[in-house]
Amino acid sequence: MKRTYLMTGFPGFLATKLVERLALVPEQIDCFYLLYLKQEQAGAEAQKNHFLKTTALQEEQLILIEGDITKEGLGLPEAMRQELASRVTHLFHLAARYDLATSYDLAFRINVIGTSNVTRLAHTCVHLERYVYFSTAYVSGLRTGTVSEQELLHHADFKNAYEETKYLAEVRFRDEIGTLPYTIIRPGIVVGHSQTGETPKWDGVYFILNALRLLDTFAPLPYAGRANALVNLVPYDYVVAATTYLSHAPAGIRTTYHLTDPFPHGARAIYEMLHVVYYGSYPRGVVPFRLVTSLLTPRVAKRLQMQRQTLDYFVHPVRYDTSNTLRDLDGTGIICPDLAELIPRLVTYYKTKHSQIGETL
Repeated sequence: MKRTYLMTGFPGFLATKLVERLALVPEQIDCFYLLYLKQEQAGAEAQKNHFLKTTALQEEQLILIEGDITKEGLGLPEAMRQELASRVTHLFHLAARYDLATSYDLAFRINVIGTSNVTRLAHTCVHLERYVYFSTAYVSGLRTGTVSEQELLHHADFKNAYEETKYLAEVRFRDEIGTLPYTIIRPGIVVGHSQTGETPKWDGVYFILNALRLLDTFAPLPYAGRANALVNLVPYDYVVAATTYLSHAPAGIRTTYHLTDPFPHGARAIYEMLHVVYYGSYPRGVVPFRLVTSLLTPRVAKRLQMQRQTLDYFVHPVRYDTSNTLRDLDGTGIICPDLAELIPRLVTYYKTKHSQIGETL
């Protein structure tokens, strides 16, 4: 039987990239049901048209459905819910509130209630072969030391409402999943393509590149403190390739995967690599980290296109075990590249795009 996919969070970045990857074997695909919010209609239609031009997928294989995961039945008409229940074989739940500065109530409604609603729909799918839930490595909150893929429950606090509600969502997911065949994906901080550096989004670590660009006349710049907490940066093509394989492999059933860097670099080392590639010189001197945070006023943060909460991920000491991931990807050729090889490509892409579109970046 051909595969019928339901994907939430369209036309989001990872949802779009997953469709592109899955479309490499169009003969195995019945169709994609792509769930989008009403306000995302124009983007969803544009992305569908892009698929029709750039992939082997046909019009009838790309079905856009307007819905809302925060509503019962995802806000879908009864006829559509019945159609999904009778046809869907693979459900990818990516819709979430990813904003680190989000309010708790909004994040809870989308991440926790929304996931529960999707799981309820999953239980009606009579041909379901896999329910792939996108969590995050950061459900670990403020835990320190090594966190294994088997672990979830803990009593540590959280850096922000995003982490806390994703944690509560995964707890509820596990309570409500029953006997359904699931796979949980926990990515780290996603950056650009490992070979081209290409990225459509400039959040996360890219605020450092924004700072290097804006402070170009002051180079070389100092290190920000002496902390060297491990930071998990993973290229999106690794996340997409690993997810595609693990969500269809028998080993992935009822398994959780950290899609994080198996050999992560420290924050100080990452800053140094970015500085060297961007300026051609090493940082000079050190300024206290607390001074950096004090200078990060809302105006400066906006200029750097970053959220203050992002800094928390560069000072928190935690390591993510990837035993399940390494075991089940062994022999596939799907490997997380070393960040030292990736950074020059990220910087080159960043500089190229900035030279083309200037301050709009």
